[in-house]
Amino acid sequence: MPASELQQPSALTGRNHILVIDDDPLFRSLLVTILRRDFAVSVSSDGAEGFYLALEKVPTLAIVDIQMPGWDGLRTLQAFRSHPLLQSVPVIILTSDASRETVVAAIHGGADEYIVKTSFNREILLEKVGKLLMRGARRPSVLSPADAAVAAPAQDRRSSVSGMAAKLDDEARLQEVLDGWE
Repeated sequence: MPASELQQPSALTGRNHILVIDDDPLFRSLLVTILRRDFAVSVSSDGAEGFYLALEKVPTLAIVDIQMPGWDGLRTLQAFRSHPLLQSVPVIILTSDASRETVVAAIHGGADEYIVKTSFNREILLEKVGKLLMRGARRPSVLSPADAAVAAPAQDRRSSVSGMAAKLDDEARLQEVLDGWE
């Protein structure tokens, strides 16, 4: 099945696929319990495993814990944003560290949303998931590996312009977060 079809709700279940990557079994279980009613859910206990699981079946959205042994959430996010099959997958970062530096690092890394675990709320989770699914991927649509190879020269010509636009978008999101932080 082409990767572009995997970005849509599963043809078999008719539901969006959410990948949860978190090393905490209790929090992972909580997320699955909340999400499984409305979504197809896959889980992973570490970033590297989650990344390779996502390559096998591209999720509609990923929820990634920031503090994990091995590949932490920022490394996992970087891997998603660097891979043509996963770069358009919206990512919600979970963090126990509510420091400004952690939130800024997540946003600069390409996170679409973040949730602080210590103030976790089911309704906020579902609201953020719904918002991202309605908005769709914020990055260009996913290309198959063959299409990506053909499009690479054109992509290279546009990279500096699109990179500047993405940076402006990230800076606006960062400022919005920081304005609400104080």
